[in-house]
Amino acid sequence: MPLTVQQLLRRFPGWQIIDMSGGWVAMRINFMPIASGLSNVRCGESLEELAGNLHAETRLQKARASAVGTSMAS
Repeated sequence: MPLTVQQLLRRFPGWQIIDMSGGWVAMRINFMPIASGLSNVRCGESLEELAGNLHAETRLQKARASAVGTSMAS
């Protein structure tokens, strides 16, 4: 069964998802600073591709948060 927008919104809170007639765009509800190294916009030709891109962004965000926590503990 194909993914739906509602499934993605539940899986990736903090993003809004827009159908751009030929692809999908996810934009953060609360933008990250440019220096954070994180994306405020992710795209995909299908909802499945967008889900993969949002998953990658989530992993990157967790890795950066972990690195900041580790450096603060030193």
